[in-house]
Amino acid sequence: MITKSSIIAAAALLTLAACSQQPKLDVSLPDKFEGQTVELMNFLDSTIIASTVVENGKASIQLPDNQPVFASVLIGGRTRAFYVSEPGTAVLNDSTYSADGTPLNDRFSTLLNSLDSIENLNDMSLYLDFVEKTYNDNKDNPLGSYFGIEWMKYADAAAIDSMLNSAPEALRQSPKGKHYYNFARLRAETAPGKNFVDFAGEDENGKPVNFSDFINPDGYTLVDFWASWCPYCIKEIPEMTALRDKWQDKGLKIVGVAVRDVPDDTKAAIQKHSISWPVIFNTGRVPYDIYGFSGIPHHMLIGPDGKIVSRDESLSQIDTRLQKMTSTDQNNGAI
Repeated sequence: MITKSSIIAAAALLTLAACSQQPKLDVSLPDKFEGQTVELMNFLDSTIIASTVVENGKASIQLPDNQPVFASVLIGGRTRAFYVSEPGTAVLNDSTYSADGTPLNDRFSTLLNSLDSIENLNDMSLYLDFVEKTYNDNKDNPLGSYFGIEWMKYADAAAIDSMLNSAPEALRQSPKGKHYYNFARLRAETAPGKNFVDFAGEDENGKPVNFSDFINPDGYTLVDFWASWCPYCIKEIPEMTALRDKWQDKGLKIVGVAVRDVPDDTKAAIQKHSISWPVIFNTGRVPYDIYGFSGIPHHMLIGPDGKIVSRDESLSQIDTRLQKMTSTDQNNGAI
């Protein structure tokens, strides 16, 4: 016999089961984040999906059961991690860059670990091959959003044109997709063989200077786009110093360009890390919007004729390039 109480109990169980399948993210954070806002932001269009506040080191966001979305996790206004809003409960803590606990989140964590390992090899072609393949393997699920954009950051405009023809509408029409397609066009306009493009900045005393003031007309100029807040930039300073010491007698000069950095922070980093080449201060995002690069450090080698010789090579690749140029250049032994 079906009773009223049994119907109510069954309905409660169904409600509980439905709730357990709703997308949910549980976040654990240290004391320094107490009271800060946690936001989920759509990765492709930067709209805020949901938000909550950290209380007692915890934050929990439950979303309506809808189409999975790849989201950035912002804490205190800064992107700290990534999360796929799919049915089930995923978890995130301060020591991880991606959530775990649901199928797509687990897959993304594994792929991100592989990507990090490849990035440590400093082999851009291998990196591009991996993100392109991973995009194609996942373009029908939200992970394709991340890897498609990651590939667009470095691919050439013609290849991106071809890719976008068959890309999902959400990626093709997204503000982020359009932004990185434009950056690919900027990279094409400032590719090796093209003349460098000038821009303004400041010296350490706040006096206006131009990028062109630092281009060496008698040799080659290695440009290092960097910032005090960039750990990879700081890590490679000893290697850059060694490269400068090896090649300066043959005409190589280095100029640093501080991007998206506070001048006082730039000065402190120069002093702390004994940076001995000239640095252009306070350029903001201008170099990004001229040269179309997406991350730093970004290296550019410019010849005495003002033409760009190479872009986005590692310091070891630049060293090899200089060796080859030295062996073929007959101009009084200078590179």
